[in-house]
Amino acid sequence: MDSQLRLAALNVPLSGDMSGIRGADLQCYRQSQEAGLYGTFRAFLSAPSQDLVSIVKRTDRTLPIVNLKAATGTESELLPTRGGDKGTPRPLAQHHGSCPQGQLLAKSWSSLFEGRPGATPGSPIYSFNGRNILTDPLWPHRLAWQGSTARGGHARRRDCQGWRGSGAAEGMATPLGQGRLLVGHRHNCSTPLAVLCVEVAFPYRHMW
Repeated sequence: MDSQLRLAALNVPLSGDMSGIRGADLQCYRQSQEAGLYGTFRAFLSAPSQDLVSIVKRTDRTLPIVNLKAATGTESELLPTRGGDKGTPRPLAQHHGSCPQGQLLAKSWSSLFEGRPGATPGSPIYSFNGRNILTDPLWPHRLAWQGSTARGGHARRRDCQGWRGSGAAEGMATPLGQGRLLVGHRHNCSTPLAVLCVEVAFPYRHMW
């Protein structure tokens, strides 16, 4: 399989207080592991210690960005509960040692930072537990935190105080589903919004 960068969302929206960028990265790592995705995922965020554009290695920035839905798969199935409710979504992808073809979200990592639409408008973004965050009511605002400039740099004073503030602070967030992941709108940090995670390391490349 050709290499790709997989993009997913955390399983619930979060306010701007994520215990810092390391706290956000840790949630991306834990939830990806729980979903059986054995690449390394980091938060799609800029912070005082990092520019978003730099979290993917230069050698990988021409790789396409895809979601977690395999091209031949179906959307997540709801697992039934004992009480007969619809239950919770079954994770979309549990892939051990391989990278399935997901649906294209952007032609490359670099294309997101070129100042024009680099993402595919309307393409679904799935959480690690299989929800489409563009349509699921758990994410009513259809916005994702990013704290970045249009070129992927750190937006000073627009990062919810280094992703530790949820009061009157502001953070940059982007509307989802419009083909631009780096369009920024200032948003109050107390509002829970989507947090995206991108794959930055690929253990399956070295398993064969």
